[in-house]
Amino acid sequence: MHRRRFLKYSLSACLPAGLVRQTVSAAEPQHQATDAALLPEPRLPVGSALPSLSVLKNESSHAGEFQGTLIARECDIQLTRDTGPTRCQVYNNQLPGPLIELEAGMKVTITFINQLKEATTVHWHGLPVPSSQDGGPEDPIAPGETRVYRFTLPEDISGSYWYHPHPLTGASAQIAKGLAGPIIIRHPDEALKKLPEQHWVISDLRLDSQGQIPENTYSDWVDGREGEQVLINGKRQPRIHLTGQHRLRVWNLCSARYLQLSLPGAQWLVVGSDGGLTEKVSQPQTSVLLAPGERLELLVQGESQHYALNLLPYNRHRMMSPPAEVASVIADIDFTPQSAPVKPGQELRRIEALPPGNNPLRAMMSEKMADIMKNKASGIPPKGAFLINGKSFDVNRMDLHSIAEQVDNWQIINATTMDHPFHIHGGQFQVVQRSLRGVKSSPDYLIWKDTINLQPGEVVMLRMRQTSPGMRMYHCHIIEHEELGMMGNLMVS
Repeated sequence: MHRRRFLKYSLSACLPAGLVRQTVSAAEPQHQATDAALLPEPRLPVGSALPSLSVLKNESSHAGEFQGTLIARECDIQLTRDTGPTRCQVYNNQLPGPLIELEAGMKVTITFINQLKEATTVHWHGLPVPSSQDGGPEDPIAPGETRVYRFTLPEDISGSYWYHPHPLTGASAQIAKGLAGPIIIRHPDEALKKLPEQHWVISDLRLDSQGQIPENTYSDWVDGREGEQVLINGKRQPRIHLTGQHRLRVWNLCSARYLQLSLPGAQWLVVGSDGGLTEKVSQPQTSVLLAPGERLELLVQGESQHYALNLLPYNRHRMMSPPAEVASVIADIDFTPQSAPVKPGQELRRIEALPPGNNPLRAMMSEKMADIMKNKASGIPPKGAFLINGKSFDVNRMDLHSIAEQVDNWQIINATTMDHPFHIHGGQFQVVQRSLRGVKSSPDYLIWKDTINLQPGEVVMLRMRQTSPGMRMYHCHIIEHEELGMMGNLMVS
């Protein structure tokens, strides 16, 4: 029977090196996990106050510069009450990884040290960094190696972004074990810069009865892995205090879990998306949806009282297991409203619409059901089970072509039986039109995006301008699907 348990665990510092056990490299072939029992909920700690995110130290003393160090390593962390430490993979001994706070126009230098037993990369999700600094699978960092990433942020950028591994093999295992962290870029002229902020980094994790992170099951490879334990800033069902309007930055750092969030008795006002503030404050909404990789900025509108933050069921049409049928509480919120300076419909920024481009690009996501089902005994579907434009990913093949600074007209097609979040490297795009079951719709106002969800049979038209030459990737952001071949390369000249 399919089960979902939404659990909590507290995080501690890494334990002494003598407690570290050797693990199998994620780059080695992974086999189907056994149906071992998952960790019972009573053996995990119960909720506590929402912790603030740890912040990556800026080692530079010069204005307009950021220098930091990220170290990826295996680490034993005491997550449960009585099973002993859990072997994780972490940045700077933190779950989630430390928050990187930047400013528009900054010169950024990140020294990355790979202390894992396998190759990895650091991808700066949503940022318009040079192709050589993007951290894609064509540029792996071997165990024991150090890589220095350098890039300069545009003067007009802002928003909530994130970083995570993007090796050719092993990305799904590395993210499942904890390698991911948030980024915030601030602009001095932002309309909401004076609002107090709160940060919700939502991730999920699976623990077996021994308190360890198990390998993917066959269902995980087909559907994308959903860890039964849903966390906010590393805590299960934390208690959150909000007094007055807070700018809530919300990240979905899950490999495959969709987050449909509701606050029964209160409403959301959407003020930002992947690429920063929206043009206008949305009208009040009872729920919001974040696909894997997406971010939102929200305000709460309601009365003074206690609320339960609900994760609502969302049917993403998984093949191997049914969707949840009931809502689950993932946080408890005490909300005290004060004067609300931000109102529905209020203008937040001007976003210039990208003009129609001259370069049509098409990406059709598809699946080979026969290959998916016939390979079940081996524990993992074959490469080529998930495709874009009829092809499985080849790191050396250029699939589409563009020119720097021109506008590309993308047509994204979901020709599969399940939802897929589609991501393009190199920056942000604008959605022009969606079409589902013959019904076409256009956005009410402009927003910048880098990840967009498509339901089965849906077609999305978008426009994007790549600002620098080099290779860019596009792919499904269900991590298992990208690893099984649902990716392509765009060469920008």
